[in-house]
Amino acid sequence: MNIHDLVVGDIMHIEAGDVIPVDAVLVDGYNIVCDESAATGESDSVKKVPADVALQSTQPGAKFNRKYDPFILSGCKVLGGVGRGIVTAVGVNSYHGRTLMGNFLLAPRHHNSNTPSPERRA
Repeated sequence: MNIHDLVVGDIMHIEAGDVIPVDAVLVDGYNIVCDESAATGESDSVKKVPADVALQSTQPGAKFNRKYDPFILSGCKVLGGVGRGIVTAVGVNSYHGRTLMGNFLLAPRHHNSNTPSPERRA
């Protein structure tokens, strides 16, 4: 499947070796382990659990526990396992897309040398 065809709500297949192009929540799967270092900077691999397991294992109001993490971040690499995830964000709305857009917005702008600056117009 072409990544440009993925939209929010699609179910996507996830397996070892994939670099995930979208944000997703793991619906079902077995032994999904992700390398999120490109997205988060953390070098440890992260084991993912299906969303229903995460919900059943977490008390209401509890702090986030990485042991019950169903979230697949765009830009991460799947190191092991197989599963399916529901797409929650694509493109500039994904974790990786927001990071790239933030870097784009922070980049210095180059001015056209043919356009006079406000100081030179006066």
